Amino acid sequence: MIDVLVREGLRSAPPAPSEQGGQDPAPQPGSVVVQGPGGTGKTVLLNEIANGYRRSGLTVIDGHSDAHNVCWSPETGAGFAVVLDDGERVTDETADRVGRLLRLSGCSLAIAFRPVPRPRALRRLLDELGSNRRTVVLGHADRQLVHGWARDQLGAAVPPALVDAVLHQTGGLPALVHPMLRGLARTAAGSRPDSAGTGPAALDPRTVPGPVVELVRDVVVGLEEETRLLLHCVAAGAPLDEDILADLLELPSGRLGPVLTEARATGLLLGSGAVVPLVRTALLDLTPADLTRSVRRRLLGLLVERGDEPLELARALARGRVRDARAAELLVRHGSRALTADPVLAEALLGEAVATGAPAGGLAARRALAAALRGGFDDALQWVDAVMTDETVPDRPRAASVAAAVLARRGLLSRSAELYRLAGAQHAGSRALALLATGEVEEAAAILGASAQGDGGSCPSILTGCEELMARGVLQSLRSGPDACADIAAALSTLTRASTLLEPIGRTALLMDTPAALAALVALHSGELGVAEAGLRRAVAADVGGAPDRARHLLLLAWVDMLRGRVAQARDNARRAQAAAPSAMEPRDELVLHALEVGLARRTGDGPALLAAWTRAREALLRYPIDLFTLLPLGELMIAGVRLADSERIAPNVAQAQAILARAGDPQLWATPLHWSGAQAAIMADDPAALRPHAAALLAAARTSPYAAVLARAGRCWLRVLTGDIDAPTVESTAQELAAVGLSWDGSRLAGQAAARTVDPRARTALLSCARALTEASGDVAPCPVPPTAEGGTPVPTGGRLSDREREVAELVLAGQTYREIGARLFISAKTVEHHVSRMRQRLGASNRSDLLARLRAELAPEE
Repeated sequence: MIDVLVREGLRSAPPAPSEQGGQDPAPQPGSVVVQGPGGTGKTVLLNEIANGYRRSGLTVIDGHSDAHNVCWSPETGAGFAVVLDDGERVTDETADRVGRLLRLSGCSLAIAFRPVPRPRALRRLLDELGSNRRTVVLGHADRQLVHGWARDQLGAAVPPALVDAVLHQTGGLPALVHPMLRGLARTAAGSRPDSAGTGPAALDPRTVPGPVVELVRDVVVGLEEETRLLLHCVAAGAPLDEDILADLLELPSGRLGPVLTEARATGLLLGSGAVVPLVRTALLDLTPADLTRSVRRRLLGLLVERGDEPLELARALARGRVRDARAAELLVRHGSRALTADPVLAEALLGEAVATGAPAGGLAARRALAAALRGGFDDALQWVDAVMTDETVPDRPRAASVAAAVLARRGLLSRSAELYRLAGAQHAGSRALALLATGEVEEAAAILGASAQGDGGSCPSILTGCEELMARGVLQSLRSGPDACADIAAALSTLTRASTLLEPIGRTALLMDTPAALAALVALHSGELGVAEAGLRRAVAADVGGAPDRARHLLLLAWVDMLRGRVAQARDNARRAQAAAPSAMEPRDELVLHALEVGLARRTGDGPALLAAWTRAREALLRYPIDLFTLLPLGELMIAGVRLADSERIAPNVAQAQAILARAGDPQLWATPLHWSGAQAAIMADDPAALRPHAAALLAAARTSPYAAVLARAGRCWLRVLTGDIDAPTVESTAQELAAVGLSWDGSRLAGQAAARTVDPRARTALLSCARALTEASGDVAPCPVPPTAEGGTPVPTGGRLSDREREVAELVLAGQTYREIGARLFISAKTVEHHVSRMRQRLGASNRSDLLARLRAELAPEE
């Protein structure tokens, strides 16, 4: 670009004018006009053009200081080039001299000036140039240009975040961009000659080099007083509104326009009306804090009086601890609105309202709700306590509802029901639900009946309707008798409708549990795994319940995956649940998580992991007592307790669950899975006597529940397998039935245990094939892999010192499992496992068990 401008400045000059006079010749092409706000590089460009003139043999003169010393003569010809910077400051005398040079000698002119102001002398000089000129308009750089400059200074590997940060901080003003990039380049290269530097990728985009800070401060200090005051008002939050600024600055009529024009000409104001961020920081730092506070208070009053709602200005006052009634009112209003949209913002705004003078007690309940909605239950309880212990504080019903929801998630359901009573009739549904969770069916039904008749003035809001639907759905699921199957279907329908009703407001609705979670529990207890999964996935996608319930939904999804045998997917959802928890998991979610870990470790035969998960689960049981909605985790722990010979540890919890079910009338839906877990525990203990009462309970429920009927047939079949009475076709059909209700892993295990006990080779082959098919149908890596077999069921070697089956046995031996556990895992008998171990000891030349374990570790070590 410089070369083009210089070439245009070197065009041949006209002949000298005649001494007889006549009209002055028009100036020849070759003049360059550079226009732009301050800091956009006009002087730099002008210097480059001047250097180009000098290289071409022209005499370059400064239009401000040297024009009056030049005398034209025929000998000089066109040997001059005039460079005139800061054209907006040109005087009439200078304009006359430069204009005369242009007319007499035809010399080139390069002039730079700000867009405003345009004094008369500058306009006259531009008129002299006419249209024979090249105009260059400079301005703030865009991202592409800044990126190019950054590449020049820092190299090709410039992080996009660094470019964005430089552009934001400087506003694209070249006078700030280049020093910023040079300072960052020095930091990247290292401050010492022997330093290797950190490279641009390691630079903190928020860091502003010290020299740049000093440069910006110098710019601010050098501003005209009125210009600096106007920019300070804008930096403090004022809009570019002439009426507002005139009142703030107390300027006489007609004076604001020129000051605003000068402020724009500095280049420190962006097109958006904001001050360049680096300059804004310097203005606020260099201006006394009390003056900034005074400006903001007056500005807030002016904006509120004309009907604006300057929320950010009120927040700035709050950060400065300025007490202002109008700011407090504004923050309270916006904070209360944000409770239904953005709890995190609501909590911040309400806290800032208190900082500006709003009464803390009057906002405590709303702050508690905001904290709970973002998942900060400990903070919520602190705010609630401040309200509930002071009867003079308003909004106590709201505080009671927050406390009730939090305590329900922590297992204090009786206290939760009492708090929901204090919260008012609009929370009758949640109060009834808390009672149902502890088995108090009659009291809950009475509350719902009163609510249906309109007693207590229940508020017809969406949230109220959802709470009542949740309680009614759970109440329907507790019914037993000939219509139990229809009641379960009705319960699922009611809870699903509640979930759909909640979705529009679900992210900011604080409940003791979500309808999606309760619908999933009902579906899981009735063998409807597909229904449970679909509802939970929809809840996760809609973020129903927001931060407090994300982990809940993901954990229940993981539970569905575990029952279906999708081990890897279950673990992935469990990890997602842990990551989704706002901080530490709540006791209820923690219990489900650790029970899930127990179940996964048991299904994959990981003994050490099972023991570690069992320890964590027992600790979780101490923090969260069993209720109606945690029977599934308890059932999993019942089986693991027998597996680890430690079932006495959870005997009180099992008794508590049985008491809850008894109070609720032994509802078939909720009792059936617990009986199935009891049956599984008896099977694990190889104890037919312990299995019989659970099998009998399942048989009784089978008369009205198809799911219970499947489990009853499975329990009866398993009992016959344990006693050695194995009918292979019956076992296969029962295993298939278990898979049909979502219990593929259990069906596979039934077939595998029957195969290990049968003496009929053909039956063993058929049962093993059934077990393989069910594990493969789970859609995940088979938890019990079975390699191909030769005739008679003998594993086929695949090369190496150990066969495939021997390598599987070796891995489980190294994991610390017994022969019996390995046999159950691989669908073979304990005697067969012992035979494999003996063969391995002979093949590897091991002298004893310790030697064998060492050799097996070496044999199974991955090749490097």
